[in-house]
Amino acid sequence: MKSIVERVQQTFDELPEHRRGGNNQRYRIADAALSAFSVFFTQSPSFLDYQQRMQQQRGQSNAQTLFGMHQIPSDNQTRQLLDPIEPSRLYPLLAELGEGLRCTAEQQGWRSVGDTLLIALDGTQSFSSQKISCDCCSLATAC
Repeated sequence: MKSIVERVQQTFDELPEHRRGGNNQRYRIADAALSAFSVFFTQSPSFLDYQQRMQQQRGQSNAQTLFGMHQIPSDNQTRQLLDPIEPSRLYPLLAELGEGLRCTAEQQGWRSVGDTLLIALDGTQSFSSQKISCDCCSLATAC
């Protein structure tokens, strides 16, 4: 199987172009998707900010070498590029990555009720609050 980053890059390269053309295509949709995905690697809420700080501190960033990005869109540009894309476009990738994890011996410690595999891919640990909550938080029902 290809590396996770290679497989993610391939999927993001296949995301549909929804823009109408003209001068509003400075950034590739794949670069916006990679920026969003990379937040899980850097654990920084802004990939652009992280790369700019890395550039200042070390004289280079790893956006191109690690993720194969051409240009890094801002957070707002990333949202504008990705919001129109249906999340279901990523379901086959998630299924493939999940199957790859299921087949490895390392995941035995991640088993839960009914031998299900626990995988956190939604960033809830990166973007959570210890101050804002309600009695229904993390429940499938409404308050």
